[in-house]
Amino acid sequence: MDVKYWNDFADEYDEFVIDAFTYGRSNTIAATIERFASPELDIADYGCGPGKMLPFLARKFHYVYGYDFSDKLLDIARRHCVQLKNVEIAQADLSQPVDRLPMTDVIVSLNAVIMPDPKTRTQFMRGMASRIKPGGHLIMNVPSVESLLYTAFRETEWYRRQGYTPQKAEFQTDISSLTGPRRLAQGVLNRGSEPTKHYLREELMVLVRDEMRLDLVDMIKMEYDWKTDFENDDIPDWMGEPYPWDWLVIAKAK
Repeated sequence: MDVKYWNDFADEYDEFVIDAFTYGRSNTIAATIERFASPELDIADYGCGPGKMLPFLARKFHYVYGYDFSDKLLDIARRHCVQLKNVEIAQADLSQPVDRLPMTDVIVSLNAVIMPDPKTRTQFMRGMASRIKPGGHLIMNVPSVESLLYTAFRETEWYRRQGYTPQKAEFQTDISSLTGPRRLAQGVLNRGSEPTKHYLREELMVLVRDEMRLDLVDMIKMEYDWKTDFENDDIPDWMGEPYPWDWLVIAKAK
């Protein structure tokens, strides 16, 4: 994983990266975490970035670990948690063996397992699963392939309502810039300047079962506003539900 890439824009992180903890329409992630929260349990945030979620976790759990591979992002995270005695922040390359990291009752990971390299992704997932205590839980948020295609469908409809013919509307909705050779079939699509892994629902079911060796508890559509996908505040009133979404996976260690 590219430490320099993330360090270079750590101070402008909020301008480039959507904060999965806060952008959901119905506070989905916080509500999900609270389902498993207890002052007697420990939790780890794998890919904590600038640590926006850590103060919330510190109020809900006995002890909190925050891991990321960007030292500059971790410096920001430490500033967020300077008064918190039950938070420990450490640099870690989570695509490498993580046997040295403590096991916890809950692991949360928000938009972290999105790197384009399949080996790196698999190692990250297996590492997380290996550090969950028996009976503990994983809460993992990732981008959705289905949602991206659904957004393209709605954009086509937008053009049609503006008077375009069906053929011209489809021509205007061009997502070829998001794809690359041999990458579309793997769900790797360009979002901004970076190739980003997106997941199918059934793909996640298989990965949880076969790669992570966990029991799937639930898979939730974490909806967000249309303006997030279109980068436009002038979304027409008719474009409401169903909204675009990320997948939120909940799994349990055996």
